[in-house]
Amino acid sequence: MVRELRQLTSLQHPLVKHLVKLRQNHDYRIDHQSVVVEGIKPVTELCQLLKPKTILAYDESFIPQGIDAKDVVLVNESIMQKVSGMIHPEGILAEAPLPPGQTLQEMKYIIALDGINDPGNLGSLLRTALALGWEGAFILGESCDPFNEKAIRAARGATFRIPLRHGTWDELKDLVQKNKLTPVAGDVDGTPLKDFSLGKGVLLVLGNEARGLSEEAAQFCQKATIPMPGEMESLNVGAAGAILMYVLRQRQNSE
Repeated sequence: MVRELRQLTSLQHPLVKHLVKLRQNHDYRIDHQSVVVEGIKPVTELCQLLKPKTILAYDESFIPQGIDAKDVVLVNESIMQKVSGMIHPEGILAEAPLPPGQTLQEMKYIIALDGINDPGNLGSLLRTALALGWEGAFILGESCDPFNEKAIRAARGATFRIPLRHGTWDELKDLVQKNKLTPVAGDVDGTPLKDFSLGKGVLLVLGNEARGLSEEAAQFCQKATIPMPGEMESLNVGAAGAILMYVLRQRQNSE
């Protein structure tokens, strides 16, 4: 049940400034353990998973049925545009609590994102991982924030559904050992997956869009490539990751 319904008209209101900072600043998100989610469908899906702290909307008709928010605020177009950063906002956004980090212990299908710095790619990989039955994602190094506004839009809700963990290579190696995973990394100079054996669980490492695999990934993982008979040298990391995730799950299911 909605506790409070109020109107806001000032662009200088502290709530407006707070939400803008949440959208723009990673450190501010961490400090406040909150994130801004925008759009009718994303907010509706979010409300099914957790209780938003605040909802901003043009009017009551934009608010999903049966929500339980601490604060619901009706705003004008100027405020919505400032908070959302979009030229044509859909008319609703929410401040949601950041989901707690997970250990990923006992999981058998984990992706590791190693320096993925394009938010669209990172969000798409999380969406694909969730869709194809991968159980968790380990975010390494200089990868972009999965709660970046563009990453959230690309993930289409997966950011709040798939367990996430941020950590170091040492922590990832320890997790691989404890979970008894076979570490595999996507690499254009690797070996086709059919040519090496897999265990009962898999860690799939996907590297930076421009630089490729990090030295740690290259030394720690078996390198898997996707044969490409066409006239292209490589694939976008989002496309390559989707193919590798699908093939690895099919291989595991058939063994």
